[in-house]
Amino acid sequence: MNTARTMVPAPIALKQLILSSNELLRVHQETLKEQVQNANMEMMQILGLDPREGWRLDMEKLAYIKIDASEVSGAEAPVN
Repeated sequence: MNTARTMVPAPIALKQLILSSNELLRVHQETLKEQVQNANMEMMQILGLDPREGWRLDMEKLAYIKIDASEVSGAEAPVN
């Protein structure tokens, strides 16, 4: 089986655009994650859900769930 490929390098302008875009996406992703975590902690306080008691935000189900207290570590309000 012949796996040889012909390769043409992308122009420098396209490489820079891709690298810049990836960096911008990374920065925005970190910012959004931080905003979601802050909003989650505030909402858990409003709802009276204590993360030390096992309350977590399930991002897939978009609901707060309570896990077994033996699995709880730390006092933060994690986002699953």
